[in-house]
Amino acid sequence: MSKFCTTCGAQLDDSATFCTSCGAAQQEQPKQAENTAAAGEAGKNSFSGIMDKVNVDAVKDSLSMENIKGLKTNPNKGTLIALGCIAVVAILIIVLICNLLFGGAYKKPITNMLKGMEKADGSLIVKALPKCEVDYYEEEYIDKSDKYDNVEEYFEDTIDTTLKFFEEEYGDDIKLSYSVEKKTKLSDGKLKDIRKDLEDKYDADVEVTKGYKVKVEMKIKGDDDEDENKTTFTVAKVDGDWVIVDGGFI
Repeated sequence: MSKFCTTCGAQLDDSATFCTSCGAAQQEQPKQAENTAAAGEAGKNSFSGIMDKVNVDAVKDSLSMENIKGLKTNPNKGTLIALGCIAVVAILIIVLICNLLFGGAYKKPITNMLKGMEKADGSLIVKALPKCEVDYYEEEYIDKSDKYDNVEEYFEDTIDTTLKFFEEEYGDDIKLSYSVEKKTKLSDGKLKDIRKDLEDKYDADVEVTKGYKVKVEMKIKGDDDEDENKTTFTVAKVDGDWVIVDGGFI
């Protein structure tokens, strides 16, 4: 048994919810309506809310091989709409993935700095700083001295002094954490100033492409006590890597 489109009168399958001739939506089954209502207002502005509004059955009907093959000679409104829906969903997925993977990249050097302090790990401190600054420390404190075998050891020795202070104040097993309260994008003029400062101080050619002034609330916790305080880091993308150019403990 077949049914007919309520708009153009074209013959449709009983299960069709979308006219494959004119693209008009057909009356939905009660179960589907219930599912749509169950999505609620909370999903309206979210990715899941958008997906709840996509009529999957209609998309399937419109994307039959027959309809797709006939697009050139007989453009089908329903198929074009369905293809447009798929394109929009694909774009949303790409944006979501990019935000998850790269949206917080500017925080990485702050995390490395605090974890390096917490674990007395010089290799994490190296990752948090511009390469030109690390090279400077290596030349000044490693190449010209027999005290350290590498720059990581130098940073670990420096960290040890700060950790001892923390342990006197808060007890053993120091843990450092933070949350970002505000980030402010740096102007082109400020980025140029950072580049000039790095080049003048460390005698290096660098490229600075992005940057933020990041206000954080930092928590210091030990076995005996804990404390919170606000501090500010300036982070920048120097030669392709996010690093701290102002702030920190080194």
